[in-house]
Amino acid sequence: MVIKKRLVSKKTLGNTPMRKIVGAKSINEKKSDLLNQIDSKLEKIELEYGPIVYKELQTRLEKTIQIFNDEVESLFIKTFSTYKSSKTKDHKKKKNNKPKYISDYEKSKK
Repeated sequence: MVIKKRLVSKKTLGNTPMRKIVGAKSINEKKSDLLNQIDSKLEKIELEYGPIVYKELQTRLEKTIQIFNDEVESLFIKTFSTYKSSKTKDHKKKKNNKPKYISDYEKSKK
């Protein structure tokens, strides 16, 4: 008989996001710790392989991050423009479907 094990990531603790478990302050601390670790690793690379390899790695990382940001931004623009356009259509329909007594009242106010 095979026993099935449920794998739970220690970082997320199941389906609960890390933000809900850890406070906002500790998230900022973790981000700064990760940035410090990246800086130290980049310094190591520069010392071991030289400034040419370091510069190449840095430009590749920046390019990868820029591509990722562009893709996410285009995804958000597509998603939110679709959402806004459908919401605008609903708003126009509601505006045109006013009951007659409301439109008469508005006309009398002018």
